[in-house]
Amino acid sequence: REGATREGHTTPTNEAPAPPAMSGEDESEVAAEAAAASAEIGEESDSNDLKKSKTKELFRKAYAQHRVEKMTKDMLTSLRNSENSPFVMAADEEDDGDGDVPVEKVTYDSDSHLSVLFQMHGSVWPSVLPFCLVNVLITYLVVLAKWNGIDLTFPSDGHTFMAIMVSFLIVTRAQITYHRFMEARGYLSELFRSCRELIHHTAILTMQDKCRGAKQWRKDVAFRTIVLLRVTIAALEFRTSKINTWDVVPTDMRQSMVTFVPDGASPSTPRASSTHRMMKWAHGVRTLSDENFRAPIVMAYNLRAEIMKQRNGQYLKIDMHPNEELKLLAFVSDYIAAFHGLKKLITTPFPFPLVQMARTFLFFWIFTLPFALVREISEPVQAMLIIFFTTFGFIGLEYVSMELDDPFGDDPNDFDDLGMAQMVFEDIYITLYKLDGSASAEDLRKQVANQVKRGGTAVQEYHRDMQESMGSMGNLA
Repeated sequence: REGATREGHTTPTNEAPAPPAMSGEDESEVAAEAAAASAEIGEESDSNDLKKSKTKELFRKAYAQHRVEKMTKDMLTSLRNSENSPFVMAADEEDDGDGDVPVEKVTYDSDSHLSVLFQMHGSVWPSVLPFCLVNVLITYLVVLAKWNGIDLTFPSDGHTFMAIMVSFLIVTRAQITYHRFMEARGYLSELFRSCRELIHHTAILTMQDKCRGAKQWRKDVAFRTIVLLRVTIAALEFRTSKINTWDVVPTDMRQSMVTFVPDGASPSTPRASSTHRMMKWAHGVRTLSDENFRAPIVMAYNLRAEIMKQRNGQYLKIDMHPNEELKLLAFVSDYIAAFHGLKKLITTPFPFPLVQMARTFLFFWIFTLPFALVREISEPVQAMLIIFFTTFGFIGLEYVSMELDDPFGDDPNDFDDLGMAQMVFEDIYITLYKLDGSASAEDLRKQVANQVKRGGTAVQEYHRDMQESMGSMGNLA
């Protein structure tokens, strides 16, 4: 290649530019790779000059590869270890320990029988053990009464027949709950997939346009996508966290978050007037939970508008084809379809009559089992062991169903939806970094950290505002 001129100096074509200085650790790693490659060359070539030339070339290639890997690793480390994690708080707010902390995942080694048997994290043992001990105590008292001439036992024929009904109800409930659990996980994966695909296609379809407006538009679409995903996670976790969705929306976007319930906005603000106008349009009383599930729909509209904003001609020099625009909008539609699937599962709980019937049969059967079993088994230790593990099996299955019935929260077996969402955030940063450089990715990272604040008093504010606005709601009615 021809020599490159910089600041009046020309680099000769037959001299390679000197690589930048390496740290001791980097140099040792690259030297080890080059030494291994040099040993292989030595076996194939007897020429010292050829060996030195190839070793030098391999050293340069190994150094270049090492630098690329190190830059990528440093960028990811910088993003993860940034002082302000995404959507936790503004830089000037003090953390009170109630920030965005992903759920500690339940992990286990399926090959280790002992670790599976005795692991407590994510187990139902802590919840079921009291029932087991109570039933063992009942068994002991029944045996003790029988030894003292008071026979409280009865034949086991009825219990044997009833066991079929209890088993059917408990197993059916566990199967249905597990199916709902996996269905929710599928919808959650679709949310993450849609976000990644949207940003990838946004970058690929406009990668030939490197003007400042195109970079800004791609960053705006990425930011809106992150806001939509974070608001959705807040809506899914509202029943557990009690953090309002609009408490994690950037201040400049809250104007669009009009609701059908009072949200604490000042009466003089445009948003408050919009809220009161929307309240007049309501067809019924709306709860705070209803409004939390409305927030992602509003944010999806904003994202669609952001995608189509490039049509005004101020951002892209190369216009997008309508089919390309439809492709991007289709990913938002996929996202909303998955969100509605999650909303369906959350707002449609397990049928109450089936839960009530299952628990009625379960508790009656399990706590009267000692009276039937002691009649058949006279050995107290044997009877208490059978009662202990039978209680653990039946009530444990019910607690498994309870654990999987609501997988959005901070329980050990809940989905780590926030942790997975943060992985999506990082993937979006990487996409912008690959196309528009580190400056664009870093600006997006700071925008995410600085413009989104955390709330924590949404429920208290809601109840106070409801009481204060009863008169105004009556006038609007």
